[in-house]
Amino acid sequence: MRGHQPPPRTRARPGPRGERRAKLLRYAAGSGVATVCSEVTFLLLYGAIDATPAVASSIGWLAGAVPNYWLNRTWTWKLRGRPSLTREVLPYVAIVLATLLVATVATSAVHAALDGSQVSATVRVVLVGGTFLAVYGVMFLLRYVLLDQLFRRAAAISPIGTTGPASTEERV
Repeated sequence: MRGHQPPPRTRARPGPRGERRAKLLRYAAGSGVATVCSEVTFLLLYGAIDATPAVASSIGWLAGAVPNYWLNRTWTWKLRGRPSLTREVLPYVAIVLATLLVATVATSAVHAALDGSQVSATVRVVLVGGTFLAVYGVMFLLRYVLLDQLFRRAAAISPIGTTGPASTEERV
């Protein structure tokens, strides 16, 4: 048949399972960026500057929390507009502060356990830095579940035009 053109390809919208998978992958990518920011900051402070585990954990957490919040809000959950301080920002801060508390306690405990031991400074930095990274790895799925509830609730409650899912045109 001459002149016969195949039908144009259309992209099928993923079902709920595909949307959850895509959201989890976006969350993982955003968390990866935040983890690199946190871990590099932690290692610079703890390893190079010899900061205490509590100080290095706190500043490292902050270095990852800011990009993590922005990436999760705008890219993973596709929220736009001004966030609500009480419904979104404060619960987010509580979630990440809990992670910070666990990281601070864990890194301080490993640091204290190694204090006075015969391990080299490099091994100490690797073990304490690995502990900091492990806490964020363990908390990854728990934080995803909590943040999913937080941002879905924020999108459902917010007035139109301030915060909510991005329009179809913005999702490209």
